[in-house]
Amino acid sequence: MCGICGAIRRTGGESALLGQGALERMTVAMTHRGPDDSGVHVADGVAIGARRLSIVDVAEGHQPVANEDRTIWAAQNGELFNQSDQRAWLEGRGHRLTTRCDTEIIPHLYEELGVDFPVRLRGMFAIVVWDSARRRGVLVRDRLGIKPLYYSVTRDGVLFASELKALLASGEIDLALDYEAIDAYLSLGFFPGPSTPLQAVRKLMPGHRIVIDADGYRVERWWEYPRPQEAPEALSEAEWAELLLDKLRESVRLRLMSDVPLGAMLSGGLDSSLLVSLMAELTSEPVKTFSVGFGGGDNELDDAREIARLNGTDHHELELTLDTSASDLAELVWHMDEPVADLSAVGFIKLCALARQHVTVALSGQGADELLGGYRKHRAAALLERGGAATALARWPARVSAPYVPERWRRTVAALGASDASARLLAMSGILDAGTRRRVARGELTGVSGTAALTAASSFAPPAQPLAGALFLDAQLGLVDDMLHYFDRTSMAHSLEVRVPFLDHEFVELCATVPTSLKVRGGVTKSILRTAARGRVPDRIIDKPKVGFFNAAVDRWFESQARGAAREVLLDPGARYGELVDRAWIEETLASHERGRGGPDRSQHGLLAVLMLELWLTEFVDRATGRPRSAPADAAPAPHLVVGAGTT
Repeated sequence: MCGICGAIRRTGGESALLGQGALERMTVAMTHRGPDDSGVHVADGVAIGARRLSIVDVAEGHQPVANEDRTIWAAQNGELFNQSDQRAWLEGRGHRLTTRCDTEIIPHLYEELGVDFPVRLRGMFAIVVWDSARRRGVLVRDRLGIKPLYYSVTRDGVLFASELKALLASGEIDLALDYEAIDAYLSLGFFPGPSTPLQAVRKLMPGHRIVIDADGYRVERWWEYPRPQEAPEALSEAEWAELLLDKLRESVRLRLMSDVPLGAMLSGGLDSSLLVSLMAELTSEPVKTFSVGFGGGDNELDDAREIARLNGTDHHELELTLDTSASDLAELVWHMDEPVADLSAVGFIKLCALARQHVTVALSGQGADELLGGYRKHRAAALLERGGAATALARWPARVSAPYVPERWRRTVAALGASDASARLLAMSGILDAGTRRRVARGELTGVSGTAALTAASSFAPPAQPLAGALFLDAQLGLVDDMLHYFDRTSMAHSLEVRVPFLDHEFVELCATVPTSLKVRGGVTKSILRTAARGRVPDRIIDKPKVGFFNAAVDRWFESQARGAAREVLLDPGARYGELVDRAWIEETLASHERGRGGPDRSQHGLLAVLMLELWLTEFVDRATGRPRSAPADAAPAPHLVVGAGTT
């Protein structure tokens, strides 16, 4: 695992691509992603920096790496799990490779296939390639968006980096805010790609590449997320379960490739328990497992211990408190690069810290819910797909807005009545609805369209079938820009590589062929995966309701923090969010939580979204551009973000 950064020229001219010292600053900003090694390649038209966390061929796998005649250079952030097969194929075609490092195969694959080289890769990656003979640069992101890649198009070239903070360290990025993107964030709780908080910076979308050459630059799709399709032949439930288990076992086996200690994140739920059972089957040494939970009974630590015992693992656990200081949250936002209103990151960064004390690589169970229907909203979608929506709606015609109706019921009914998959997503998972956002908007946010989140979801053109459409959206939107986003940043904050076997693209493509009737069946989520796990995981674990890492603790966190970090940050007279969001609404909602009365639906999530936005505005940008908030007035000038300044 590594971090990459740099710049590629897209026009003629002699001007420097980066200012003096910029590449070094960008590379140093990602030291946590690769503490073991660093390297650069600077030549006419290109500047590439790389940090390396050594996993395979620890001694020799330096980056950037070149082909035999040093005309093609490459660097990557990620791991290529089929490198052995590709290495043999390349050597059979006359290529000479001198290390065991997976990155070395990239320039040689490019020689064979040009910009289409990623089609032969199986793994997680963000890659840069420079072809000096053709004066062509290529930036590539993996199929599922497991590894991040930011970029910014300037007058002369394209700047890129694995993290936003590294891009800002260049000193070349305009800091004007993207208000449409901020509106989408207040709706979704994350910034949907390709948007970021800044107008000048985009995220390369999963399965896409950028080609930079004499014609300029172009963004192209090289892999398309699989749309639901019927299998070529009818299979029984048992046959589907066997197919899925075999493919998952293969995915796990490939991800055991490592020259350094390796373990697993174990939540105590179905997905991670199944992965640990497969790891135990495929390894001769005890698997190292890691669990965290929040005190007060809202955790699965007992179940994790049982799975660890049954599989003979070397188990480590940590029980967390709900106490979180403003400085803790500011540090989290620093690592996250963007505001993300998901408190799971608070626990996951602690889990990564625990795991890193013992291993350098860990497998984790993310992705199964989005592929196979693991959430409450997927039950609602399945009900709608099977024609049960009218019956459900008939039960709540007048009482749906009554104050005693649980929020989850209101949201379910709203989702059942939505017109399409995108509207259902916002009804079921949105944070602040359009009406609330209009009511609390201030300054530049009053001029936005208010449709950015819906537009982002609709751009994926989800299938019309309710469950298929919901899964299609979740895997490309929330999974990528919320869950995988915080997984990458919090793990890399501790120099830990996290691998996700459920997101092997071959497993994903197989899941697309599984009938939706086997994914959510009779109101049971992930039904086919539960069938596959029988005999490997205790029935009690398989059949228990989904807990979720932090879901049960969210309300208690807000009750405890209404007088703590949230109040400290949001009621600060100098808070910048007040130029975008009504302070009176924030104060009123905070006071309601402080009195123990809660607030309107999802209000705690709305508070969290504004809290994380405020910390990003006040802490992240100044730190990333080299000027702390407390810098004296006569300090050396540095780029500085001004909320509400000169953007359209």
